[in-house]
Amino acid sequence: MSEVTAPTPSRAGVGLAACAVFVAASIAPYFVTTLVPAHTGTGYIAIHAVMTAAMLMAWARGRAVPMQALILAGIAARLILLAAPMLSSNDAERYLWDGAVALAGFDPYSVPPADPLVAPMRAIWATPPEHAAYPTLYPPLAITLFALSALAGPVWGIWVWKAIATAAGIALVPLAARLLTRWQCEQHFALVALSPLLVLETGVGAHLDAIVALLVGGAMHASFQKRAVWVGGLLGVGVCVKFLPAIALMPLAIAMGWRAALRMGLAAIGAIAVIYGTALAIGWRPIGSLPVFFEKWRNGSPLFTLLEAWLPTPMLLAVIAVAGAVLLLTVMVFARQRPVIATQLAIATPLLLSPVAFPWYLLPLVPLAALGPGAALVGWLSLSPLVYEVRDRFVSDGVWMPAIWPLAIIGGGWMIGLGIDGLRHWRRRLALTDGKH
Repeated sequence: MSEVTAPTPSRAGVGLAACAVFVAASIAPYFVTTLVPAHTGTGYIAIHAVMTAAMLMAWARGRAVPMQALILAGIAARLILLAAPMLSSNDAERYLWDGAVALAGFDPYSVPPADPLVAPMRAIWATPPEHAAYPTLYPPLAITLFALSALAGPVWGIWVWKAIATAAGIALVPLAARLLTRWQCEQHFALVALSPLLVLETGVGAHLDAIVALLVGGAMHASFQKRAVWVGGLLGVGVCVKFLPAIALMPLAIAMGWRAALRMGLAAIGAIAVIYGTALAIGWRPIGSLPVFFEKWRNGSPLFTLLEAWLPTPMLLAVIAVAGAVLLLTVMVFARQRPVIATQLAIATPLLLSPVAFPWYLLPLVPLAALGPGAALVGWLSLSPLVYEVRDRFVSDGVWMPAIWPLAIIGGGWMIGLGIDGLRHWRRRLALTDGKH
């Protein structure tokens, strides 16, 4: 019988040093716009790389690093970035614009920023010029949160919104600690507490997806507790913040059985009906401009970019549809026995096949990665910010021209990661087979 040894002080010390490096690196975004104003994208990538190294170092020490230290470091980094400049996008400006339009009594789904009806507002509320022709694409609950922030006005509204996003990011830390401890995989807690993607996209991105990540984490916790109504309700609310959580309903419903699936579906439909019904009742037409967004933007998607370069549009769409069907069929096959892996794949599927996969879109995958870490998924989360190289020229010259090399590295990371995961699975199977003999 093998003897279980306690964590050595040196292992714990290295993990604590990694926490300190992570917190120290969270201060760096305050200096990017001053030191390298024409290279904010590169600055973000460098900071993310340092924080990723710290996260991986802490993760490698597993349970040797006290969970309290990870919690404190994760929360401290999130609080430090509350007032940080926004480096990864100007989406927060659009959030506040949409909220202000709603507060002014207009339908944000019908009135784009360039509409003459809202011309006086443009002198008060900034909105990204590349968004001018398009009405909002965000679901009604997101618009409500934006409007709540906009109540504070054009000066303080951004701080209210950042406080909301930061509160969601902080709330995910103790939730993940409880979730991972309950399911005896707390050795992976660093992947959430010290996730550079979560911390930076909440702090310097102020992205709505921080709230989605919290709701997905809450749904996973409820699913493990067999609380189907809570799972459906949380994911239904998530759909009203951003559409991506809808696809998580399928694997979790299959995993919990048909009776629980029925309760889950009713709860999700009820939440969506109430929120969308309220939006319709006040005169909004929440159909958004999502198709236009996918026609206009290209970034962060190695597979779609490769297929688009090789195939004519009709064949491209057919291949994407077939790939999506195969991936979702795989989700259904895995859902009963491996619900975490199935949920990871379900949420990843639209991101893998979409023409647009900005790094912040991946935030809901972070708590799932900690529940079942694989090389392919952790690698994707770590490499995705390379696409921010496009920000350098976009910020300085207003030119959106993504390079191919980040996509090549991310795609290569997928392949290497899948190879590592496959090898690990084969070795586990071989060990089990040898054990039976």
